[in-house]
Amino acid sequence: MNIIPVIDLLQGQAVHAIRGRRAGYRPVDSPLCRQGEVMPLIARLYDDLGMQQLYLADLDAIQGMGNNLLTLQTIAHTFPQLILWVDAGFSSPAAIQALQSQLAFRPVIGSESWQFNRWFPVDQTILSIDSVDDNLRDPSGITRDSARRPDTLILMNLSRVGSLQGPDMERLTCWQSVAPDATLYMAGGVRNRSDIEKLQSAGAAGVLLASALHNGALTAADIRHFS
Repeated sequence: MNIIPVIDLLQGQAVHAIRGRRAGYRPVDSPLCRQGEVMPLIARLYDDLGMQQLYLADLDAIQGMGNNLLTLQTIAHTFPQLILWVDAGFSSPAAIQALQSQLAFRPVIGSESWQFNRWFPVDQTILSIDSVDDNLRDPSGITRDSARRPDTLILMNLSRVGSLQGPDMERLTCWQSVAPDATLYMAGGVRNRSDIEKLQSAGAAGVLLASALHNGALTAADIRHFS
């Protein structure tokens, strides 16, 4: 079971994402992170919790309000051993390639941002299927097009992000039927080790989370259990 911490970047700070309501996001303040400081947070995740991968969402780029390129480059330079999954509001293959010319990462396409409606050859691409409950955000139709859709999918229910409501098990079951050969990651609502065990038993390949780490519900021992 692959546990991947999420860091939402806004104006160079790590912010607490709650239910996709980005206007209300505030800097994270927890035992892992004081006042949104990004580099100490990553050091804690790597040194204390043994994390080897990070999911980084550049919220400024996703919202079309600038970017966190300098922060992303600093992270990549300071922690070259980490595998970075990056969602920077990519709308086309050219946008991915432009960022890849400046740092190494695994690209995450957010269905809410993607505008390209043709097949594209980008290695190791991940698709985040973005929805608010049953309201799918997919202007290009990529989630419904098996020819364009990557084989690794994140099932992102934005209404559950930061909510600690529990994972969206129905969505997992649905996509196991729609894309039986896909590698499925769950995002939103995960509360604790029990939730992760439930997802693992149901066939999820991994989980993206933040709140359960910041509030201490998921410990280093829990993470070692799944590694």
